[in-house]
Parts: sequence; C-alpha cells; structure tokens
Amino acid sequence: MHASACFEEDARVLGTLFADTSDPVFVLNCCRFCSVDALTEGFEVIVLFFVAILFSVCLPCACCSLWRKPALRAVSRYLKMCEMLLEAEGQDMCLKPQACPCDEGSNSGKDATQHLSILPVGCSLNGILNHGVRHLAVIMDGNRRFGELTSLSTVSVDAVTKLCDSILEEKNPPGSSVERCSALVSLLRHTTLDGHRCGGEKLIEFIDNCLEFNIQMLTVYAFSTENWERSALEVNVLMALFYFFFERVRSSAREKGIFIRFISPAFERIPISLRKLMLLVEEESRGHRPRRIVVNVCVSYSGREEVLEACNRLLRRVDKSIPISNAEFMSHMLRSITQEGHEAEDATVLADGGGAEPQVLLRTSGEQRLSNFMLYECAYTEFFFTKKTWPEIGREDFIRLLCDFSQRGRRHGR
Repeated sequence: MHASACFEEDARVLGTLFADTSDPVFVLNCCRFCSVDALTEGFEVIVLFFVAILFSVCLPCACCSLWRKPALRAVSRYLKMCEMLLEAEGQDMCLKPQACPCDEGSNSGKDATQHLSILPVGCSLNGILNHGVRHLAVIMDGNRRFGELTSLSTVSVDAVTKLCDSILEEKNPPGSSVERCSALVSLLRHTTLDGHRCGGEKLIEFIDNCLEFNIQMLTVYAFSTENWERSALEVNVLMALFYFFFERVRSSAREKGIFIRFISPAFERIPISLRKLMLLVEEESRGHRPRRIVVNVCVSYSGREEVLEACNRLLRRVDKSIPISNAEFMSHMLRSITQEGHEAEDATVLADGGGAEPQVLLRTSGEQRLSNFMLYECAYTEFFFTKKTWPEIGREDFIRLLCDFSQRGRRHGR
C-alpha cells in the first residue's frame, strides 16, 4: 500500500510538472538569442553528457521520500531540455526572430517575440520565418469604427472641407500640399474621421512588417467603388489623406526598396491632382533598386469591374480564334495605372511576387466576406479573419498570421 501511494504521488508530481508550460518557455527564452544552427556538435555532446550525469544522480534521489519531489522536478526539466534540443535540430527551428523597430513604450514587439518562441514554426538560417507567404492581401476594414470608439471631439466640417479642397486643387503640383496635409491631420485628431488617419499610419507600419518577414508582394484594399457613395465630407477627407500618405510613402520608397502600384479600374473618378500624384509615385518607384517589395494599392477598385475590363481587353485581341486560357486571363488581373507602357516588366513583377493570386487574405473588423475584392484572384487563397479593427492590428497579429498559415495544409483540390 505504501509503495502504491508513493507511485501515485510520483505520478501526480510528474503530471503537474509536465503540464506546466513555464519550463519549455524558460528553455526557449534562454535560447532565444542563439540559433540551434550555431551550436556545434561538440557542444551538444558536452551538454548531453552533463545532463546524463545529473539524470543518473537524480534517479537514486527519487527513491528517497525526502528528496523525491526536487529530484523529479530536476528530471522533468532535463528531459524537456533534451527534447527541445532534439526537436529544434530535427525541424531546423530558429529561435531568433529579426529585430524590428517598435513604437517607443509599446510592448507589441515583446508579445510577438514571446508568441514566436512558443509556436513550433520552422525558420530559415537568417532568422526569418519560413512561412511560405509570398503574396499577402489585406482588406483594411474598421477605420470608421475605430474612429467612433476613440473620438473625443466633433469634426469642424467647414474647416475640414475647406482644407481638403485646397489640398486637392487641380493646379497644385505634387509635393506642394505637405503643410496643408499636416494641418488636416491636426484637425482630424480625436474625431470620428481620425480612424482613417490611424489606418494610414497602420499601413506604413504593416509594410515595414512585410519587409522584415520577406513578403514579396502586398495588395491592400484602400477604397472601393462603393465607397464613393459615402458622405461628401468623408470622401473628401479620404482623398486628402491618400494625398498625404502617398507623398509619405513616396519619400521613403527608394530607401526601403518599395515599388508602389495603383490598381484602379475606375481611375477617372479620382480627383485630378491625386491622379497626377499616383502616376508620379508609380513611375518613380518603378525604378527603385534593389526592389524588396511590391505594394499594390487598390483605390477606386471593384473586383467585378476588374473582371469586366479583362474581358473587354481580351475581346480586342487580334487573333480571336485562340481560346482564352486561365493563365492569359490571370495576366489581366491587378493591372496598374501605368502598366500599358510596361507590359513585359509588370508580368515579371507579378510572377516574382508569387503571382496575382495571394496565398493569404486577411480581413479585419470581424466581417467575413470579400466585399468585391480580388474576386477572380482568390480561388485558392487562405482566408484569415479577426475581430480587431485595422488600426488595432499589431506586429504580434502579423506573426500569428504567418505562423497559422505555415501550419495549414494546402492541397489545391488534389
């Protein structure tokens, strides 16, 4: 009876220890700043040798009631350490994520690193996740809701309208409205429309995350053709903010190696001054080298209009006897506003970025539909939905998205 009770007590202690997740996190945190690839075979042999000695010492101690619990705790920890080392070596795991500049005072980088250290996701030798995502699409939803939740004051309609009109004046050359854009941003702060500004700031941060984790192409849904039906004030604010953020991205695109493409089937509806800026930004960024990422910004976009435009272009082919293939039709998707003069180059750009079909589509703010976005391109795209609004998305959410995708099985119907 006494022996049975001892075994039951041992089993209870071991069960408690192995159920406790603090030990593996402790081991991973110790190894966070050095990859398993950096450990030489000689070092591993030494570690395992000392573990074996300690293990053999602890086993006799486990037979003594006085030392049983500490001995079992030590045995469990040594076993877990060995398991971690063997698992890491077998899966070629990397426990050192690339450093990322985070907002001062924010703990998002810390949370993301902790999440990355816990999930068993493979990494490449240089510390970047082997997530398998080359083309990522995002429906940036929830800016208005975020503004409504965080607003503290009302919008000065007359002042905002006047400022937006001055920013979007047709005679303004690109780059001449920087001061007025800054004044508009100040007017919008802490109002319901400030959510759109926060969404623009989040996009710039999100592009940096894509650069860090080696995403070759990012396609974002910035403004749909249905959005033209919103109030005149909100549409004017959005157009003025587009002007402000497109200028900001233009100033950093060369340094970061960003090629910005604008996808706009209803391009003629955009104010002339903004159209001029979009054409300039796309042509300028087309020449940036080295090219690290392609960012497709869908403005005045409709998935149905995109498909109709592709059909009309194919109808104008010289040889109409040749059947239209899926590859040919796909080549007419995500056409940029300057692509007509760069057909061969843009075909290569899309191919290098993983093709027009994204591997992953993220939609924020709890909605679970495409909303007329990339209707033809998303045949085998993996969908991820979150209840967070777009401005609330953090680096930890980005990493979690990549980790979740890396664990999905994609058979494409086979």
